Amino acid sequence: MKRITLILAAALLGMAACEKTILPEDASYDQRNVVLKHFLYFDGVTMDTNKRFMLGNAEVRFQDIEIVFGEYYFTDHLDDTLTPNFKDTVNPYVFDPVAASLAYNTDARLYRLPKGVYSGSHHFRMGLDSTANATPPSALREGHSLRHPGVHRGEGNGYNILYIKGLYRDAMDTTILTPDKPFVYRVSNELMSLDWFKSMSFNVVPNRDVNINIVWDIDKLLLGVDPLLVDDLDVDPSDPIAAGLYPTIKGNMEASYSIQL
Repeated sequence: MKRITLILAAALLGMAACEKTILPEDASYDQRNVVLKHFLYFDGVTMDTNKRFMLGNAEVRFQDIEIVFGEYYFTDHLDDTLTPNFKDTVNPYVFDPVAASLAYNTDARLYRLPKGVYSGSHHFRMGLDSTANATPPSALREGHSLRHPGVHRGEGNGYNILYIKGLYRDAMDTTILTPDKPFVYRVSNELMSLDWFKSMSFNVVPNRDVNINIVWDIDKLLLGVDPLLVDDLDVDPSDPIAAGLYPTIKGNMEASYSIQL
């Protein structure tokens, strides 16, 4: 197996030792009405787990693509933080990290805004803080998105900010008709942290989501990648050689991930 162990990561943000300490008693995961809605594309084609695409010299089928988010806040038109109220010591700010996934759910529910009229900017971050990164999946409730296979790196190793797996075949090999060899790309949460924002005016009403639409071009994210050359890529801080790839990986992420205005 061709394997390159690399480095990168993100400052993992916001999580506690168990789900009860993460969410208020009267809230549930699905009550979060600020939603990142991801629309995944590859060369202009919408993605799913059954379609095949060309990646380098390989034909591939993606089985999953996951990305982790670990912070949210909203600022008004004066750039003052409107919610959450970080000065409120009675009801301290809580955030339940989430992941968007090609295989499970491309939506990521970030936060619950109360009813009202808003004008300002949503702010959210890819990655988690050190507390969240150190929390094992066993401390999370069943069905939590950070319990998806591949997101956690193993005991004591934290989480991935990005996880991609699939199958590939040599496009020139006429004896193999379908992708059959596994490939996996992981980006640890120790080096890369990306902050995003979107300005908008909106009303929050009961039983209606506040959607932030994202177009994610996976071909731009994986620009220059070829499973025939590298089919197991672990971007991890334990390998100092990988530090040199940080500008490229960060640039690809920024170029591939766009918020619809």
